[in-house]
This record gives sequence, C-alpha cells and structure tokens, in this order.
Amino acid sequence: MGIKPFHHIGLAKILEEQIWLAFTKSGICASEFKKIITLKDFKKQLKEKTGNHFLRVDSLPENIEEGINQWRVKGHSAKLQFEISAYSSFQQKVWRSCSKIPFGETTTYSKIAQDINNPKAQRAVGSALGANPIPLLIPCHRVLRNDGTAGEYAYGSHLKELLLERENYAKVLG
Repeated sequence: MGIKPFHHIGLAKILEEQIWLAFTKSGICASEFKKIITLKDFKKQLKEKTGNHFLRVDSLPENIEEGINQWRVKGHSAKLQFEISAYSSFQQKVWRSCSKIPFGETTTYSKIAQDINNPKAQRAVGSALGANPIPLLIPCHRVLRNDGTAGEYAYGSHLKELLLERENYAKVLG
C-alpha cells in the first residue's frame, strides 16, 4: 500500500473574512468563505471534486502563512503556490493573469483576454474566473466589466464591491 499524499484544511483571515484553505504539499487547491460554508460541507465538496479526504489542521504551514502575510501587504504573493493543474490551460492562464493585478487596483475582462493573447475571449475569461477555486488569493474580484461596473462574482456582486472597498481602504492606510 503506497503512501497517500496529505490533504488538509486550515483557516485564515484575509480582508476581515475567515477563509477555509484546502492544501496539499503542492499548494493551495481550494478556498471558501467560512460564513458561506461549514467545514463539514467544504470537506464533502472537496471529496466529491477530488476523491480525497481532507483533514482539519489547527495551523497553516509556515510557507502558506508567510505567503498570506505577503499577500496582505502586497495583494499578491510569489510565496503562495497553487495546485490548479487539474484545470484547463486556459483557466490557468486566466488565473495567473488575474494574480498579477495589484492590491487595490482593478482591470477588465477585456484586458485579461488581451493579456493571455486571446482578445475575443472576454466571456470565456468571465467563465474561467467564475470557476476560480481559490477566490481572494487568486483575486478575481479585481476584474470588472468594461464599463467599470462590478459584474458577476461567485459570491454575489455585493461581496465583490465590499472586498474592493476593503482593499482600497487598506491601501490608503498602508
């Protein structure tokens, strides 16, 4: 019987929100807002998606803690590793582009499509962002419609606007 890779869930606070983080040795693979989903339901969701059991841990590994602290300061972190290899190459390109958006700033679906050399793929960019398994840390909330309005967000446009307001506030204080 081979050694099974570890799969864990920890809790982090980002932009005043409690976030469940699912991770393996390869990186963070999923996240959810604690106020939206219980630990039990998050574990069940992960089991259905991956076939793996995830164990709750009391603290996050040091490299993830350091990455989150860097993210809090800069709005992105080179130290954070994401395990998104199960997703399409298009989705990965969109998420990597999205991860480059600076803290407290926004871009548009069109600009993301241009950045990934697929300028007519605005709607597909929106769909990829909607499937983002790691909201906040892959900051899809920073992507707006071309007219500057919030647009869609997996957790509702109100939360998207609230997160952007918190980032702008933190940027002013920073």
